[in-house]
Amino acid sequence: MEITYIDHSGFLLEWENCYWLFDYYKSDIPVMNPNKKIFVFVSHKHKDHFNPKIFDLYNMYEDVEYVLSSDIKMLELKEQQMGIHQDLMDKIIWVHPSQTYHLNVHEVNEINLKTLVSTDEGVAFLLKYQEKTIYYAGDLNLWVWPGETEAYNKDMTIRFEDQMKALKDLRIDVAFAPLDPRQEEYYYLGLESLLSTAKVKYVFPMHFWDQPLIIQQYKKDKASSMHDTEVIEIQQSGQKWHIQI
Repeated sequence: MEITYIDHSGFLLEWENCYWLFDYYKSDIPVMNPNKKIFVFVSHKHKDHFNPKIFDLYNMYEDVEYVLSSDIKMLELKEQQMGIHQDLMDKIIWVHPSQTYHLNVHEVNEINLKTLVSTDEGVAFLLKYQEKTIYYAGDLNLWVWPGETEAYNKDMTIRFEDQMKALKDLRIDVAFAPLDPRQEEYYYLGLESLLSTAKVKYVFPMHFWDQPLIIQQYKKDKASSMHDTEVIEIQQSGQKWHIQI
């Protein structure tokens, strides 16, 4: 598998038969093989996760399918004049939290998709394909903040831990999860909880707001909690990795 980082929380995964593009926000989307199917995932409507430029791909490639969180409203897309016509609308799968869906690459290659409830907006994606498991958190994170009330942070913790139950002892080949320096001393809580809940082979931190050094800080501060997980150090948009899973 080849994985390309496309700024903030954006990633492109290339499989043998297809591509998965997650939460494109900005920077350049790599040129893709036109013979492969492209799945475009959007976890929620926030502008740092959803850029309408993703719809340009429909006119650039022959086989593109969109998997959009239901908090992105179809009516809003039409009203904002994003150039979306009925043929493109037919290529959109609207997904709701806590549901299961099936995506077809070819007739014999099916992707199993489960959605989790985000602690912010929209959904997280848990995907199984070719006997591999990929987790993309979107904004499902333990959003504990120094300036918030104890009641808020306690409620947030309960909501996050409730969603982590779906990942208990699960073997995840590749995970993408927030590591946000704006949370100050609490920046690591969500990622650390994920790694202590599931058995993750590779994790790509994201949502670090142009502060990639937070990844090195995490590896230094929390080395004992990584177990057998390889935490990938991201430095810049366009960076690529070839990994065996």
